[in-house]
Amino acid sequence: MKSFLGLLAVIFCFQITCRAQNNNSQQNINTIFERMEIQGVDLHHPLLYGYFFADSDKQKLEKLSRKLKKEHYNIIRLEETVSKGFLLQVEKVETHSRTSLHKRNLEFARLAEKFEIQSYDGWEVGHADPSQPLISTEKFKTFLASKTDQELYSIANKLYELEIDGNAIIAFQECIEKGYQLDTCYYKQGICYIGTGKTEIGIEKLKKALEINPSYYKASYNLGAIFYDQGQYSNSVLYYQTCVKLNPDDDRVYYGIGASQYMLSNFSDAKGNCQKALEINPNNTNARLLLNTLSY
Repeated sequence: MKSFLGLLAVIFCFQITCRAQNNNSQQNINTIFERMEIQGVDLHHPLLYGYFFADSDKQKLEKLSRKLKKEHYNIIRLEETVSKGFLLQVEKVETHSRTSLHKRNLEFARLAEKFEIQSYDGWEVGHADPSQPLISTEKFKTFLASKTDQELYSIANKLYELEIDGNAIIAFQECIEKGYQLDTCYYKQGICYIGTGKTEIGIEKLKKALEINPSYYKASYNLGAIFYDQGQYSNSVLYYQTCVKLNPDDDRVYYGIGASQYMLSNFSDAKGNCQKALEINPNNTNARLLLNTLSY
């Protein structure tokens, strides 16, 4: 569950490449391939793969670049950097599976060792045509158009879980336009808008989820947290109080009410709500700290 108590925004940018620098394990390759596939990238087609090597000795990298050029890699750059000494970047259009890319990474790590280069510094992948984005909005929408309602909803949820907020917004909008799982789609779309920094749109989406389903606990909870972060403490209290009606046993909500009341200088009620939070969960550190402050 994504929630915002002390709002944390996670942003996924639409970039030409997906970089896995210094992270070449099979697990991390799987993760990045999953992110590409869920956005409609066809991994069976050739893509542009870039590979990076770093060393403080430029001549070692020049020697390696000559070898790789003979193997039909394009030498993109060999330049000095602030943190890594000199960086060599090579590219080639090719097709990779998870397994074959992992094998390539192992081969390049061994190659770096053979040439006494300090590090094989990772890989990236982009569209075969470097002037085109790996994931474009137009192609993503075309990918979604081929899916059933259930498949579309599953893709939207996976994007949400992976915090690929921009494309999750698009996928949830497609579900909304089909009238599918409306309360959840508005809720999760709202969280994604907040994740991309569009908080006001996110708030309206969460309110829409509550309009459809007044018992949507997570929508009320997140609105309480968001309004607290915005300094709208009275609104925060209202939404947290809705949470209390839906679930009177969540200590976080009582702390949230208490924190807002404290900011409103309603110290007596704030103290009572902190005590209530601690009755439910004696390990609620935030409630204990606020209660200690109120006790002075």
